[in-house]
Amino acid sequence: MALRALPLGLAFLGAACDTTERVKNALRADQGDPVWQGDSTLLASHPEVLFRVTRDSAGPRIVPLATMGPQGFRLLTLSDRGWRSFDLDYLSAGKSLTPYRGGRAQAPVTSTRGMWEGAPLDTIRGCSIILPGALAALPEGVNFFTSGNRPPLKPVTPLSAGELQTAIDAIPTLIAPAAGISMSMLPRYQRDVYVAETGNGLRPTIVVVYDDPEVVADSVRQMGARPRHLVVVLDKGVYGYKPTFTYSTLGNKLSPPRYRYLDHIDVDDDGKSELFFGLKITGAPLYTIVLRYEAEAWRELLRNERQRCHA
Repeated sequence: MALRALPLGLAFLGAACDTTERVKNALRADQGDPVWQGDSTLLASHPEVLFRVTRDSAGPRIVPLATMGPQGFRLLTLSDRGWRSFDLDYLSAGKSLTPYRGGRAQAPVTSTRGMWEGAPLDTIRGCSIILPGALAALPEGVNFFTSGNRPPLKPVTPLSAGELQTAIDAIPTLIAPAAGISMSMLPRYQRDVYVAETGNGLRPTIVVVYDDPEVVADSVRQMGARPRHLVVVLDKGVYGYKPTFTYSTLGNKLSPPRYRYLDHIDVDDDGKSELFFGLKITGAPLYTIVLRYEAEAWRELLRNERQRCHA
């Protein structure tokens, strides 16, 4: 058995050596192209990548967002040549991707088509550098994929229904008035509640999003007006749950847009998740706000404002 297995092992070793040699040869051949040298060096290290799911008129796409891991969480930026190589390595048909929902890995799915397999999957007139998008079967409620599995999150004690309700009940009296929303007005808001077992404490993080369906005229300015959108993040403190992040806006064209909670994922291998938000507007499917928990508060770690066409 050992003798029969030996050629297979040699084949893997030969393939690895061949890949290394091809990378070295490419770098030597492109010494006059420092941009490609940087791209190919990054790709040769095969970093783990976070992908954002976009859903628009062109259909759903899996689009690269950032590299992740113990070295940090950074937006991924490549040249056109780099993105084409990336598409081949990460997104071509048959590549495995891991979907995430509720901060947890789901069963891997297989890409069915990369960006440049045959005719380009997407084109944008006048765009010289476009972020690749791939096709795959998208599980319900998934907004993110990774190119590998994340480390397990630190365990937390689940919330009972009573504890959750007690935490939420404090918002109308302690948090909403400070944001400019009276207790009597808050019941008219639509409310979405998310319990995120982020591992940043011994108990879960609670994300509550309020939306007033009233459309506010663009002539109404933010200053002094009652917010029509409120995001409250709560974490367990010594004396119960307390607000650790708030955001409010009118949501019209003269004010910042409304946020949309997406998910929580550990992006730096510390066993604790970051919170991800998008925007409740059309035309910005890749816009992503990432919050990290530091010193008992959620603070902005990264903001991606770019579109699929970034040059």
